[in-house]
Amino acid sequence: MLRLAAGSHPGWVRENNEDAYLAERLPGDDRWLIAVADGMGGHRAGEVASWLALATLRERLLEGAGLADAVCAANEAVFRRQADDPRLSGMGTTLTAAVVGPGGAVQLCHVGDSRAYLLRQGELARLTRDHSLVEEFVRSGALTEQEARRHPQRNLLTRAIGTEATVPVDEATVQLKPADVLLLCSDGLSEALPDARLAALLVQQVTGEDLGAGVEILIQAALDAGGADNITAVLARWDGEDS
Repeated sequence: MLRLAAGSHPGWVRENNEDAYLAERLPGDDRWLIAVADGMGGHRAGEVASWLALATLRERLLEGAGLADAVCAANEAVFRRQADDPRLSGMGTTLTAAVVGPGGAVQLCHVGDSRAYLLRQGELARLTRDHSLVEEFVRSGALTEQEARRHPQRNLLTRAIGTEATVPVDEATVQLKPADVLLLCSDGLSEALPDARLAALLVQQVTGEDLGAGVEILIQAALDAGGADNITAVLARWDGEDS
């Protein structure tokens, strides 16, 4: 059984929320879908991009497409929409999505800098690499993780959904064990809270029945840290197969 909880907050600075998420058991299926998209483009174009990407992703999965193909379809949908409407020109979105199947088998796809984490036995591991300029600097040794968190170009993406006709999609698989927790989040959470702080909060909050309280505490912690961006978090805890 997979327990799910999700929430989003516009933060203290922005008037609108360009983040979007999915957290559901797919209808008529034995799979769960969780996803986070962080739109960009201004004038509410980011909201259009994030929700269009998630709607297309879900639709294609229900039609039988694999997760990576569904992400590529989302890219095509957003790219066509911004190309057809001058008011939406330049819009795009991140997209990080996971499908959890029978036995806790996870397919993960990722474009942009919304992240996926796995909490296992008190240890938090990042499952995705940000497609961002500062992440490239960190991997090359030009910046430390601490410097990257304060860099003025930390939000400059090198890859996003809908900005080009095609996009490379990072793919991974994970086998969940009982009590494992997946966290998908926008950068409004991961930039506000270092990984060590995220891990500490998750260890404290995800052992009980109410995952929703854990989501609320994560979002409040990001707000307390400044709330400079939209904040979205999706938690999924694998409790093993249904009895």
